[in-house]
Amino acid sequence: MPPQDDGQKAQPGYVRELLDAVPAGIIVTHQDGRINYLNAEAERLFGYLRDELVGRSIDILLPDRFSGNHAQLRQSYIDQPSTRYMGAGRDLYGKRKDKSEFPLEIGLRSLTADDEQFIVATIVNITRRKQLEERLVKVIEASPYGQLLVDERGIIQLINPSLLTLFGYSKDELLGKSMDILLPERYREGHEKLRAGYVQKPSLRAMGLGRDLTGRHKSGTEIPIEIGLSPVESDAGNLTLAVVTDISERKRLELNLKQANAHLEEFTYVASHDLKSPLRGISDLVEWIKEDLSTLAPEPVTKNIERIKVRIGRMEQLIDDLLLYARAGKRAKESTAIDVSTLINEIIELHPVPAHFEITQTISIKEIYAAKIPLETVLRNLFTNALKHHTGVEPKISISAEASGSYCLFKVCDNGPGIPVAAQERVFRLFQTLNNTPASGSGIGLALAKRLTESHGGQIELISNTNNTGCSFHVWWPRFARKDIDE
Repeated sequence: MPPQDDGQKAQPGYVRELLDAVPAGIIVTHQDGRINYLNAEAERLFGYLRDELVGRSIDILLPDRFSGNHAQLRQSYIDQPSTRYMGAGRDLYGKRKDKSEFPLEIGLRSLTADDEQFIVATIVNITRRKQLEERLVKVIEASPYGQLLVDERGIIQLINPSLLTLFGYSKDELLGKSMDILLPERYREGHEKLRAGYVQKPSLRAMGLGRDLTGRHKSGTEIPIEIGLSPVESDAGNLTLAVVTDISERKRLELNLKQANAHLEEFTYVASHDLKSPLRGISDLVEWIKEDLSTLAPEPVTKNIERIKVRIGRMEQLIDDLLLYARAGKRAKESTAIDVSTLINEIIELHPVPAHFEITQTISIKEIYAAKIPLETVLRNLFTNALKHHTGVEPKISISAEASGSYCLFKVCDNGPGIPVAAQERVFRLFQTLNNTPASGSGIGLALAKRLTESHGGQIELISNTNNTGCSFHVWWPRFARKDIDE
């Protein structure tokens, strides 16, 4: 039995209580739009009492801009009644008694009783949902990464400034257009099949794994990109949020690194095979000359022969250092648990420390998980440098280790003569020494330490001791296994 004009009292009590308990507004109207019934939630939503609305036109609850053609829409529904949402694809609003508006969602259903046809409208206030959608739009707009929302047909529904900058288009040139405009032409035919497959099984995923993806700039230039896809449900249907990142700089750096490593490998191959062999031959010739002359050689000749042998030895050492430096660019894959205190003690014990040196340790981290040999090589180089270059009185070397986020921070500090400010920028370069004394070595130690540290995901810095003499080297070494480094 449908509600009548006086149905507010005619309905059984439990039915009224049941309808009033529904958390959505319910309004029943006659075909001409007169309100026949409304529940408690509808009263609350629109701010009216029931007696103020029963018998009046439903248009009183609509903003003026919608009430003009509402009668035509209502008649269209009466002609073809069905259970459906009203205003699909459009923003609908209701008008409260105080003239304020709120966004709403309306479900319609036809009801026939006593030979009369009624329309039952279920009303939900979607203000909270609209606020969340607006926040999502603001987040997308403010993102430093290119982002766009596309529907199931690949039509662009929303686009942010970062993506417009990346591809060189204006907003009007892309909104409502197929996203294929952002793809190189050779990808467009296959992209339709890929999009259809994603629509069938939407999920959070990276697009194009194992392939080099490129986007097409408005100028026709192709841009190396990475794309992340995420399904988004909305009133307009299922959408896909695509996050686009320009990786041109990364690709450039990768290419430069590959070229640099290729050149270094080529050079070290030449040094190993084409230089060492003739150098060994020269050394043998010098030795034979010395044997042929025996005791008959004048003293100046003997001295010159010895000088040649020393220089040959240095050249051989230089070639060995180059090979060592080249290999340092390859990361060791074997990671194990390392007791930090034991590691530091072993390094100190391997090098004879003069009695007048004071060595202190401050170890506040017990264990890290890393490749031991490269780490040990770096710390040993820093420790031996501090030992052999110290020329001051009351020499002191301190070694410390502490947790620093996902890294272990090692510090090797001394109170020696230090490194001049002008020379600090070049200490990590290959074959750079502060002087030409024998203690200076070949100048590969710090360059090797830097290469080993960075190839294992760490960082090394020379920290100037502004208030004291000496210098401090800080090494940040990953203390956990990392996917970007270990795989």
